[in-house]
Amino acid sequence: MFLTLPQLVLFGVISQFLFLILLCIAPSKTRRLPRLLLALMLAGLVGTLLEVFLHTTGLAFSYPDTAFTGTILGMLQPGAIFVYAQSVMYRDFRLRLRHLAHLLPVLGAIVVFTLGYYSLPAKAQAKMLSDSHYPGVMDSVVLAIVLHGIVLGYLVATLKKISRFGVELRNIFSDLGNKELSWLRNLLLAYGTAWSLSLVYCLLAHVMRVPGVHQSLTIATTMVSVVVLLPMSVLAFRQPTLFAGIAPTLLDTEAPSGANAKDRSPEPLTSRIEQVMEQHQPYLHSNLTVDRLARLADVAPRELSQFLNQQMGKNFYEFVNGYRIEHARRRLADPAETTTITDIMYESGFNSKSVFNTLFRKTTGKTPSQYRHSFANNG
Repeated sequence: MFLTLPQLVLFGVISQFLFLILLCIAPSKTRRLPRLLLALMLAGLVGTLLEVFLHTTGLAFSYPDTAFTGTILGMLQPGAIFVYAQSVMYRDFRLRLRHLAHLLPVLGAIVVFTLGYYSLPAKAQAKMLSDSHYPGVMDSVVLAIVLHGIVLGYLVATLKKISRFGVELRNIFSDLGNKELSWLRNLLLAYGTAWSLSLVYCLLAHVMRVPGVHQSLTIATTMVSVVVLLPMSVLAFRQPTLFAGIAPTLLDTEAPSGANAKDRSPEPLTSRIEQVMEQHQPYLHSNLTVDRLARLADVAPRELSQFLNQQMGKNFYEFVNGYRIEHARRRLADPAETTTITDIMYESGFNSKSVFNTLFRKTTGKTPSQYRHSFANNG
């Protein structure tokens, strides 16, 4: 059997994913659970790519028992992605019995393909494979839609969890940095795009009977894997070392030690918070969290967070960065101030130029340099 260039490249991509899986399960100083779940997710992806390889090279026809094994393995992806995302978000995340429910897509695939293919006589299997215009779905449009729908449904649910996580971050941290998991969101969007294209391609192959689909399918699968999926998967392997997830202590909603309603100052919470911000200037510390500010204000973190959202109409992130922008504005408006804009940015509590510039322009309508020049000219 001779392989075409796209098939050879696809085989190389599968090999690279297998090597990445080995890296995930190898001993490491980073948290083990996210790496194992990523390995499981990548194993499912390998299964999907392997199904394409077996089908387009004709190996599935020569060895009928290998047909659809990749599809079954591929059904590990949706549940693994969903649980993996949570393990990255929360440092204390642990697998529970309820998470076994995410194995249902795999178990369902085993039942469907056992009854619909593996239990059939050899001649019936051969006919089914010869009639198939797309790998992994037993020449069934309904099955194709169901399998793709399960994966896309899980991806949408995971993206929603990431969005809610972003809201949670803004109620805890004043500097989001790499905590927003944009890399994970991009990875899931890449997965979603690949599976959406796969569904369209599958429907074209089955409904419209487009000829010559095998060669073009191999090329398309290889290109998407090389250009998008493999680089994003490598990024997913590296990123958790930069952000280990939200620690349990940051999710603590209890009142600070020794503080209760009787011990608190009778002054309104607004005045107390403003006094802390003006006297202690905690916003100048880039790593300020709602827990730290709550302790300074002698209030429970959850109470502070709820107060900011409900009474002031701001989350913690917006509230703190409002003070930082105001601090930077005062310094940039002073003609005698000779400190560079970058230094002022850092000294105001920001760690990111892009975040600083975006918030500053949103607040003032000008970039920091334009704002400084306007006061210099007036002076």
